[in-house]
Amino acid sequence: MTFSPNIYSTILIVSGIITLLLCINIFRRYEIVVRWFGFMVLAIAVWALSYGFELATTKLEEMLFWINLEYLGVSFMPACWFFFIVKFTGRDEWISKRNLALVLVIPIVTLLLVWTNDYHHLHYKNISIDSSGPFPLLTIERGPWYFVHTFYFYVMLLWGIALLVDKYRKADKVFKKQNLIILIAAFIPWIANLLYFFGVRPEGHIDITPFAFIGTVLLLSMGLVRFRLLDIIPIARERVLESMQEGLLVADNKDRIVDLNREIKSLLSIGEPNLIGKELSYILPQQPDLYEMIKTRAGGLMQIEIIKNDVPLYLEMTLSPMYEEKDVYSGIIILCRDITHRVNMDKQVRIQAKQLLALNKLKDKLFSIISHDLRSPLHNLLDLLKMIDDHLITPQEFSILLPQLSRNVGYTSGLLENLLFWSRSQLQGEVIKPVEIRVRQICENIIDLFERVVTEKQIVLVNKIEPDSTIYADQDMIQLVIRNLISNAVKFSNRGGTINLSSFSDGHITRVCVEDDGVGISDDHLPKIFEIETFTTRGTDNEQGTGLGLLLSKDFIEKNHGRIWIESKLNEGSKFFVELPLTEEDIVVQEQIQAEL
Repeated sequence: MTFSPNIYSTILIVSGIITLLLCINIFRRYEIVVRWFGFMVLAIAVWALSYGFELATTKLEEMLFWINLEYLGVSFMPACWFFFIVKFTGRDEWISKRNLALVLVIPIVTLLLVWTNDYHHLHYKNISIDSSGPFPLLTIERGPWYFVHTFYFYVMLLWGIALLVDKYRKADKVFKKQNLIILIAAFIPWIANLLYFFGVRPEGHIDITPFAFIGTVLLLSMGLVRFRLLDIIPIARERVLESMQEGLLVADNKDRIVDLNREIKSLLSIGEPNLIGKELSYILPQQPDLYEMIKTRAGGLMQIEIIKNDVPLYLEMTLSPMYEEKDVYSGIIILCRDITHRVNMDKQVRIQAKQLLALNKLKDKLFSIISHDLRSPLHNLLDLLKMIDDHLITPQEFSILLPQLSRNVGYTSGLLENLLFWSRSQLQGEVIKPVEIRVRQICENIIDLFERVVTEKQIVLVNKIEPDSTIYADQDMIQLVIRNLISNAVKFSNRGGTINLSSFSDGHITRVCVEDDGVGISDDHLPKIFEIETFTTRGTDNEQGTGLGLLLSKDFIEKNHGRIWIESKLNEGSKFFVELPLTEEDIVVQEQIQAEL
């Protein structure tokens, strides 16, 4: 081959060699994410080198040889450019086998038609040499496929530019320079090819498009060095950040947001699209401990609480300060993890541990009751019966002891009934059987049980329960509750005192009140009345007690969707209130109210 170098060919050959070396470096250093850029650079290098040698030759056959090589770059360069932009903008799902085949059909057909142009002249109708200038140049007459490939060329360039514009518009400030460099680089060859297509050609025939692509490569290379364009490719950064399970916040040395990921927006329910440049306090208000820790520049781990949709959300924050040099603070990275479930579980475990401890105390109390309060009266009864059997006690002495013996047996009977009900309530198979109950009738039956004690203490017990008052609850449980409340009122009433039973109904609930004018309860003891850690005091006639009755009453009332409370003043008396639903429908309403609370 004969070569006659000129300024144009020399520029292209030298630039092509440099571009080829850049291509080799890209394939050695970078992964597949960037290799489409490498393929594009390779296509430009082949185009530039081949066109440079074409411009340096003087014979038609040699020019045709180089133009055939040239089209290895010309045909495939638009496709490589397009797929590089697709990768750069994060649309990896577009690069499927089907789409690859569709995009590469025209480049393959173009290359084959160029190589076989002598047989059909579809790409070039005619090729000749023009020697009127300073050096021989090819003169071409375009065929129909030339316009097809040109249209394809422009579509690929324009499509890539559109994707870049969209990427630039949405990019964070920190990456806008990278996107802008590629966007500017994309316009250079597009404008150059348009000028060539409309006849703006040096020396009348020279295509300035490969020169423009060399400029594109040089500009991208500047981005590679200056902005580490391909080392920190935005889509790679975004993929990493958006795939993180933790929320990420990056702030500068003035606590302004410079970067954040999707997870942190989700955690904090942030819908605002542009938060870059805003203060950290804008998205994390009222967190003095967090900002105090940031000010220390020490980093570390802390927990914060925020309110999200009126529900507390607990976040674990890992703070990592950044330094440009040893002592020049440049900002902070904050990783956020949602630990609400863990915190709630910890709270539940603590509550359950507290309940278990209380139940153990109750168990110990029950064993104490069984071993002492229950055992002692039975032993006394056995000793008395043995003394009667041995004729150690006369009938007159027995008559004197009989009232006290009767009280002890009554106390033991009540204690046993409470214990049996409590043990049944702790069984897993406990079943509540609610029915409609007439409250007045139950109260009358229970009052009859206390007739002797009431008479002995000269207490006036008045039943003011409305005759038509009803509740919907488990009958056995409610009977025990009413018995315990009346027993408690009798126990702490003074001789000659009064006990009133009354009721009120609003169509959905019935409220029963057991009121006495006895000794009352001190303010210190009121909060402990229904607690597991119960206390006991003897009645006005030295009656015994365990505190178990009121504890059971509270448990049974709550299991029947009701509530119980007390109003009392020391030395003035007490009022015990029990509130229960009227019907099954009212229970459903109560459950809905509790759920809302």
